[in-house]
Amino acid sequence: MRYAVLIFLLSINANARMFVRKQTTIDVERSYRYDQKWTTIAKTEKQAMDELLEVLERSSTGKKVVEKSRKKAETYGKTLEELLLPGEGSLTDTTLVRKFAPANPNEVVYESRSKVYINRNLSVKNALLDLAHELTHFALREPFNPYQAPFGLKDFITSTVEGRGGEVEAYLVECQVLFEIFKERNQDSNCHRVVDPSSGRVNKGRGIHEFYQLGRFYKTFHNSLRRHDMSPTDFEATSQAGAHFISSAYGLPYPLAAVHEYEAIMERVCQNDGRRLAIMRDNISRQPASQELATYRSLASVHEKRCARF
Repeated sequence: MRYAVLIFLLSINANARMFVRKQTTIDVERSYRYDQKWTTIAKTEKQAMDELLEVLERSSTGKKVVEKSRKKAETYGKTLEELLLPGEGSLTDTTLVRKFAPANPNEVVYESRSKVYINRNLSVKNALLDLAHELTHFALREPFNPYQAPFGLKDFITSTVEGRGGEVEAYLVECQVLFEIFKERNQDSNCHRVVDPSSGRVNKGRGIHEFYQLGRFYKTFHNSLRRHDMSPTDFEATSQAGAHFISSAYGLPYPLAAVHEYEAIMERVCQNDGRRLAIMRDNISRQPASQELATYRSLASVHEKRCARF
């Protein structure tokens, strides 16, 4: 049977990063410099991306994240190389596709797809570090569905910042790759902030401590929590210490950037759910059925409560 299908897309971009990195000298094993633009190291951008992958796998940490990324790509029926693209910024773009037949908007199918973009204007070194970072998001970040409960702000912030494959873990992987490939442990990146002095190893606890430093945005963040009926005690790790980790997508510390991301997602979700409810209402007006009417009223009630502030 053939029928039309409505598809609503929801794109969720992992927050990009902003921090200073030092250019390095020539790698004697390659015919290019690590400070040259990565898209120029091969005849095509695809070949250049393949070269980045090959170099990343020279790091034991990089090799592990590439292997996990290949397995994730297989679940999409793709190779990892097919999902790596040059872009205007470095990010992991996840699109949640929601499908339903207009004749039966109650039955919904969800599909998640991700692609990884690496800023085509970066040097080889910076592109390698971004690739390690974004592949950590791609391979490890737990999937979420904002159309289905529970999808609350607290869990979203926690997942984005300190969850599996979140910003802290991605940065730790990035720093480990920096140490393994470039042998650098200087003060020109923020990596020294997430290293445990006693062990000399990157440490997630230190990363979480650093990423929740909000500086002048401390009060703004807590005011944002109150708008969503939350308390500052829900995030006791936050502090007024200077913020060193800033989302370039929003120009804000990551916890506050996550609030903005959550609100943007929910606005789109509420718009899409409103459209689906309108289709259901139209179907009921033409072919009233007690069970369908009850379902519509239940969904409309949930929608009204959930989307009141969006």
